[in-house]
Amino acid sequence: MAGYTQLQGARIRSLRKLKGMTLMQLSQRTGLSHGYLSQIERGISQPSVSTLVEIAQTLGVTMQWLFSDPKGDAVEEGRQRDERLVRKHERVEIEYQDGIVDQLLTPRSNNNLELIYSTYPPGTRSEPYSHRGHEAVLVLEGSMEVDVADDSYRLEAGDCLSFTSSEPHAHRNVGKGSAKVLWFITPASF
Repeated sequence: MAGYTQLQGARIRSLRKLKGMTLMQLSQRTGLSHGYLSQIERGISQPSVSTLVEIAQTLGVTMQWLFSDPKGDAVEEGRQRDERLVRKHERVEIEYQDGIVDQLLTPRSNNNLELIYSTYPPGTRSEPYSHRGHEAVLVLEGSMEVDVADDSYRLEAGDCLSFTSSEPHAHRNVGKGSAKVLWFITPASF
């Protein structure tokens, strides 16, 4: 299980430099302070989901790129890996500071669709964020409240909500136990 570490910060710094962007330019494009971005790049500060999404979008990558294996895992037990298949033990997994865990269920090479399995401890929430594309959320277990623009939806197990991702959206676990949900996002942006 991977949390945000110095490795992700180093990847952000390397990509920023590769694109010829200064820290000040990244600050201006994301609206995040120069000092905060410096701390993120050095692995000192743990950014929120919405902050990582904003940085990744500004740098032209998906958030999963920050957490993927830089070697690409091209070989599986002596044979070529099938780029269409993600085995349970091979999922890119991100654990955030508040205990939320995201697992990418689709291959990293798929840029058209992402399927993410998320677990939310009671009371956890996201900050509002937006990105290009469309998405749907299916609650498998627990209760979630999802805000899309000015509307709020309470979802129980079995409920599914779809919306345009460019609308600001946020979500929170409003139940007493953990909530488990599937996110469907197209094109891949996470």
